[in-house]
Amino acid sequence: MLIQDVITQLEQKYPLSWQEDFDNSGIQCGDARQELTGIVVCFDPSTSVVKEAIKQGANLVISHHPVLIQGIKKIIPGSLSGNTLCAALSSGVVLYAMHTNMDSAPNGGNDLFAQKIGLTRCSVLSPQENRYRKLVFFVHADYAAPLKNALFDMGCGMLGAYDHCSYSMTGEGCFRPSSEANPFVGEKLQETRVNEEKIEMIFPAVIQRKVVETLFKYHPYEEPAFDLVPLLNTDRHVGLGRVGYLPAPMPEDKFLSMLKDKLNINQLRYTCGAKDMISKVALCGGGGASLLKAALSENADAYITGDLKYHDFLDATHRMLVVDMGHFESEHFIREIIIQEIKNMNLPVSCQIAKTEEMKIKYI
Repeated sequence: MLIQDVITQLEQKYPLSWQEDFDNSGIQCGDARQELTGIVVCFDPSTSVVKEAIKQGANLVISHHPVLIQGIKKIIPGSLSGNTLCAALSSGVVLYAMHTNMDSAPNGGNDLFAQKIGLTRCSVLSPQENRYRKLVFFVHADYAAPLKNALFDMGCGMLGAYDHCSYSMTGEGCFRPSSEANPFVGEKLQETRVNEEKIEMIFPAVIQRKVVETLFKYHPYEEPAFDLVPLLNTDRHVGLGRVGYLPAPMPEDKFLSMLKDKLNINQLRYTCGAKDMISKVALCGGGGASLLKAALSENADAYITGDLKYHDFLDATHRMLVVDMGHFESEHFIREIIIQEIKNMNLPVSCQIAKTEEMKIKYI
């Protein structure tokens, strides 16, 4: 099996189109056309993880954080990213990141976060927007089915847990081929009327080029008539953060103790909320300061995340309990999801979480 085969399977469940605009999930460096020899999973890519992969005979490192997320002009030793990339490139190890596409995914990092603290009735805190287009096209009724199936295979017609979604109307199409035309039906210079279907289906905006190519490839007409319509719809199944409910309300101090116990951490930063009892909880693994207002707008009793600044706490004081449990502490368990996805593939190679990786920030 090639490394690319593993990546393809992962991206079917965690598409790169789900990542945030600032992100750089996917292959960071290396040749994915190699035969897979083993996999090491980590939170942050580093030279120590690459060396561990080499020692284990593995040539694929899958991390949560990308090593390349900001502009880089040189790949030379001397920085964390430079050292890591040089080590990987010189040893033939492929680096692959599953970052905000996994954070946003159904059953991804934020859903696991919610499960670990026992939230129920969860929904997406910040659903993705403007990620879809609608394709509207017209085709001879006798040729509608195979064209629809080709477009479904390309990725059109997905709505949450449903696929092959479309809407059709029948009507009469009218056209007159010119003398230079090569009409599929009708005669040159003669007005032609045929029984047609008008078909509508949505698709992720990132595959628009492939969708149009598929339409031209499988449409019987010389000049297919179609529309591409931008959509403002949100995807309520995909996006950052989650909001849900505790099985039973609990006092603020008990809630904080529960977080420390269930997530196995020793310290929390927090500011007092507005209610004595906590019931509705919002969360975002990693650095979630940007979703603070979303949590407030949801009237959450508490918001849990990492990387909050002093003024973030001030903005929420006595309005909502805000907890900063740390970036690493709030999402390192994403490695569990990646490992399980790999195990589900039943690969004939070893796959393990990096043993050399540890929390870099210390507390006294």
